[in-house]
Amino acid sequence: MPVGALSRDAAGVVGAGAVSREGIWQRLHAMGEHRGRRGRVYPLAVLAAVWLCALTAAGHDRVTAVIEWLAGTTEEERRRLRLPYDPFDGYRLPSESTIRRFLNDTDDARLARALLDPPLADPAPPKPASPEAAGEAVRAVYALDGKTSRGAKRADGRQVQLVGVADQATGRLVNQHEVDSNRPVLEPLDLACDLLTFDALHTVRDHLDWLVTDKKAHYLAVVKGNQPTLRAFLAALPWADVPVADTTHDHGHGRDETRTLKAATVEHAEFPHARQAVRIQRWRREKGRKPSRETVYGITDLAFEQASAGFLADAARGQWIIENRQHHVRDVTFGEDASRSRTRRGPVNLAIFRATVAHAVRAAGHRYVPAGRRACKTATAALDLHGFP
Repeated sequence: MPVGALSRDAAGVVGAGAVSREGIWQRLHAMGEHRGRRGRVYPLAVLAAVWLCALTAAGHDRVTAVIEWLAGTTEEERRRLRLPYDPFDGYRLPSESTIRRFLNDTDDARLARALLDPPLADPAPPKPASPEAAGEAVRAVYALDGKTSRGAKRADGRQVQLVGVADQATGRLVNQHEVDSNRPVLEPLDLACDLLTFDALHTVRDHLDWLVTDKKAHYLAVVKGNQPTLRAFLAALPWADVPVADTTHDHGHGRDETRTLKAATVEHAEFPHARQAVRIQRWRREKGRKPSRETVYGITDLAFEQASAGFLADAARGQWIIENRQHHVRDVTFGEDASRSRTRRGPVNLAIFRATVAHAVRAAGHRYVPAGRRACKTATAALDLHGFP
């Protein structure tokens, strides 16, 4: 797709949503300021715009590359970036240290609110007041998962751990923090009537109770060895007497896979709000490898009347989307695993920018993020893609 066409398509996508072309600046300015007035030259919103647009172009994944990208911008592009203007020297460009300090010191929670929730290109419709108002028990399905930035280590040797939430329908990231539990990343989100899926690492009793009681949300949790009593209870259920409720077959990349799901109403599971147990069996046959079989157990607070077996099967399988559309893309396309950024908030802020760029590229009509980044060869194309007036 030509750059001009990309710019027009992106402008149409942004203009069709609830966020106007001027709205991007309103959202970035809403981050506020954590710096004193003395010596301040560049507003945080301007520095965020520089990072966002520079990362959009392929190959600009580091601080030095951002400086090189900025040096190649035109007078008109610098005006659109709202860089401060000097009548004698023209538009002033931030130094490498200024760009780096912004990345390391900006509050990642504020940056995530500005860029991720709601997304710039396709704001979510208003939440229903209750499940009955929407005519169904579940309005949207989100996947929660953690990610380790392998190249980044703190001074004490710990690796940087990121926890993110992605919309299963679109693959877009709606929030992300560097945290050890899932509560901080979920607390600012309106999850009423929504379903959260996650792997066994996040299947913790008090968190699930908080999710249902305080957030008014639903869960579908995988159960493994970290919950041995519950797993033994689920494995001991009379599954042989339960009919298969859903079967799916997949073929691709030299692999055949068959998945079957059984669901059973449970009582006395001694797990917060548990109402159904599920058993998923996967048979895989891959070229050059022996056939494999895997059995996975899960539990949900949704009753049989609220969620069909087919819905639960789709939701369980949709957990992969945060790995495929977020973690894999950021590692392969943006080199996140190889990134050595480790200072303060730098790693999580970079991850937020990368996720925002990936979503904007897809919203502009590109199937593959690398191709979309290559199409943004000029700063004008990046500014148009993100809706900067």
